[in-house]
Amino acid sequence: MKKNILFFAAVAVIAAIAAVLAVRGCVRGGPQKERVIATINGEPVYVGDFKRSMALNFKRDPMFRVTPQTLEKQINLLIDKRLLIQEARQRKLDQTERFVNTIKTFWEQTLIRDLISHRDREIRDSITVTEKEALDYYDNLSHQKTFQVVKSRDKDLIAKLVKMGPESVNWKETIGPLGYDDISSGLLLKAFAIPEGRVRVIKDAGVYYLFYVEKDTVMPIAPFDEMKDSITEKTIKIKEEKLFRDWLKDVREKADIKINRNVLKEEKYGV
Repeated sequence: MKKNILFFAAVAVIAAIAAVLAVRGCVRGGPQKERVIATINGEPVYVGDFKRSMALNFKRDPMFRVTPQTLEKQINLLIDKRLLIQEARQRKLDQTERFVNTIKTFWEQTLIRDLISHRDREIRDSITVTEKEALDYYDNLSHQKTFQVVKSRDKDLIAKLVKMGPESVNWKETIGPLGYDDISSGLLLKAFAIPEGRVRVIKDAGVYYLFYVEKDTVMPIAPFDEMKDSITEKTIKIKEEKLFRDWLKDVREKADIKINRNVLKEEKYGV
C-alpha cells in the first residue's frame, strides 16, 4: 500500500509539472524514451498519454489539483477508454467507411483550424488602429440602417435598375434594421457607408449587389472614451477578417482549380 502511495505521489509530481508546462507551451528538450504506465491486454498506455490527459484537466479546470485520488481516477479513465477502443477494433468498427470519413474530417478541420490560428497571429502583429479609425467606428455605432437589396450576376441588369430609381425597383430582400455592431459580413460593412435615400452597387465574388438605404435611425450611445478600448479591439477584428479574406483570395487566384460543372449538375444530392 505504501509503495502504491509513493508511486502515485511520484507520478503526481511528474504529471503536474508536465501538465503546467504543456498548457503554457514551455516544454523544452529533445524526445525521451516513452515509459509505460499501464498495459491493457498487452497494449501499453504510455506516460505521455497520461500527461496529455492530465494537461487537458488543467486546461479545462484551473482549479484541478493532483492527488492520489485524481490520479487513480485518471488512470482508470484511460484504461476504460483503451478497453472500449479494443472492443471496437475487435468488432472491426475502425474499418467502416463512416469511421474513416470521420477521422479524415477531424484531421482536416484540425489542420484548417491550426492554419487559421497561425495566420491570425501573423496578421494581428501587422495591424494598428488610428484615432480616426476608432472615431469613424464610433460614429457608425449611433446609426441603425434598413437596406433594400437586389443581387444579380448580370451587370447590365443592375445598371438598368440604378437608372430606374429606388422607388421603381422591385426589391427582392429587406435587411435590417441593423446596427453597426450587428454586422459580421464584409459586404454589409461596405454598404453601411451608404447615406439614407441613396443607392450603391457593390461587387462581391462575381455578383453585383444593388443596395438602397431605406431608413437611417440615429441612436444614443455612450461617450467615446468609455467605448474606445472595445472599439479598438473590434476594429482590429474587422481588419483581421478582411486581411484573411484577401490572403485566401490571393491563394485561390494562384491555385490551379478546375471544376467539372457537368458532374456538379448531374450528381444527385440528398437534402
